[in-house]
Amino acid sequence: MNTIFVLLSPLWLSWKNDFRRAGNQWGRRLFLLGLALAFWCGTFFVIRRVLIYFQSVYELGPALAYQLLLIILLTFLSMLLFSNLVTSLSTFFLARDLDLVLSTPIPIGSFYYSRLITTTVNSSWMVLFFSLPIFVAYGSVFGGGMPFYLWVLVIIPLFLTIPASLGILITHLLVYCLPARRIRDILLFIGLFAFVGIYFLFRFSQPERLVQPESFGNFIQFLAAMETPSSPFLPSSWSAEILAGSLFNRPVEQGFFYALLASYALFFPLVTSWVSGAVYLSGWSKAQESRQGRRKTEWLDWALDWITRPFPSVLRAIMLKDIKTFLRDTTQWSQLFLLVALIIIYLYNFKVLPLDRSPLPSATLKTVVSFANLALAGFVLSAVAIRFAFPAVSLEGQAFWILQTSPISLRTLLWSKFWLNFVPLLLLGELLVFLSNLLLRVPMWMMTISLVTVFLMTFGIVAIGVGVGAFYPKFNFDNAAEIPTSFGGAICMIFSVAFIGVAVIIEAWPIYLLAMEGLNPGRLKVPPAWVIAPSLTAVAVLTAAVVTVALRLGLNRLEQLKA
Repeated sequence: MNTIFVLLSPLWLSWKNDFRRAGNQWGRRLFLLGLALAFWCGTFFVIRRVLIYFQSVYELGPALAYQLLLIILLTFLSMLLFSNLVTSLSTFFLARDLDLVLSTPIPIGSFYYSRLITTTVNSSWMVLFFSLPIFVAYGSVFGGGMPFYLWVLVIIPLFLTIPASLGILITHLLVYCLPARRIRDILLFIGLFAFVGIYFLFRFSQPERLVQPESFGNFIQFLAAMETPSSPFLPSSWSAEILAGSLFNRPVEQGFFYALLASYALFFPLVTSWVSGAVYLSGWSKAQESRQGRRKTEWLDWALDWITRPFPSVLRAIMLKDIKTFLRDTTQWSQLFLLVALIIIYLYNFKVLPLDRSPLPSATLKTVVSFANLALAGFVLSAVAIRFAFPAVSLEGQAFWILQTSPISLRTLLWSKFWLNFVPLLLLGELLVFLSNLLLRVPMWMMTISLVTVFLMTFGIVAIGVGVGAFYPKFNFDNAAEIPTSFGGAICMIFSVAFIGVAVIIEAWPIYLLAMEGLNPGRLKVPPAWVIAPSLTAVAVLTAAVVTVALRLGLNRLEQLKA
């Protein structure tokens, strides 16, 4: 045990030193703490509202709440398994400190258990963060009392340990057969396509039918559609049964299911430690193999050269470098699959909107939905910009300082990042708005307003992403995915949402007037220019101010770093 504590001490000391070095960062930490509390409160009230509605359904409420608990725990179990697969690959085979640690005379068992704890903590903290307000909401609505919360405390460590051990076991076996650096890409694609597949299956199953009982022939059919398939062999089902015994006063053998959960939580780490002792050193040796070079694709070079031809030579050189770096990083370009899935589901939601059942006139309702779609499209663009535009400057890494020795100004560097992100985000935003309005069959004047508004908002969203990213650069990072989750990423999202909100508010009044005119069929075919022009002009002025201020602040910050 002393050896395990020594091996875990760097993790603990790094946390302690980060806390002590806070200094003048207490404002930032309090702000992040406030955001976390706001998220917890929001999740708690949303889940609590849903559960209260379930409770009001006579005889069916506990069954609905139990099925929801099963779905939540099964989702957490799936997330934990994949997260541990990826995390264990880094902690056991690709971590930077392995050369030093493995050169010391430590038992392989102590090394395994220390890495098991590290992997479990790193891969499970987010699930723990999301689950706490959900459990509190269940206890608040169904009155589980102190026994329920005690069961939650003793179940969670076991529930987290099982997928962590399974993930480490699978990773060891995969690395023993294949190089570790290739497995990371394979796992990424498997998880990516699995997520997209589950996302499609869930959405196309039309879960909104569950709140439309009239769509079912009888009560038995409704129950059959409500029930979610669950296996009695999964830890999520055992955990749900234990909690259901305290929440819904069900006759459940809680001790039996807890013994089942505990036995597997103790058995899997022990088996994995035996496998690790047998195959780890061979797998770690394979992990040191370098990745083979890729063949040059001339057609891609020609396409990139043609796409960037309208830009000046210096901007063009930086953009080509960024595009090729992006394409070489599997973790970056593979996210485009998620983006495609997002577009399909986004548009499908508009296709299944029950507009024909509304008491409002169809033309008025379509105008209102199309206007609300502007805000939704803006939020989607903000989320994508946080992932791609915000890290644009930080992704230069330590090469940023080398770049300063070349005859390239910081202004040119910043504008190259802007245009590189603006073009694809503009295409995404215009595509979302155009196709969704096409499905809604809005009039041409509303289509024009929507396209122009998204065009203007994209300028501001990208400028905020690049500018705030330059104001809060993070050149020293281990994984690009950690850049958007920093303090600057939270600030960027807040400013982006505020900009979208102000732009939508500016156009709200004229759109409201036009929607009211739509209540009188035949009175308004094409709105006069004096109704639309002032609001579009105000949005254009707001966008110009946001672009100027955001990029100027980012440029000034980079110049201070250079000095």
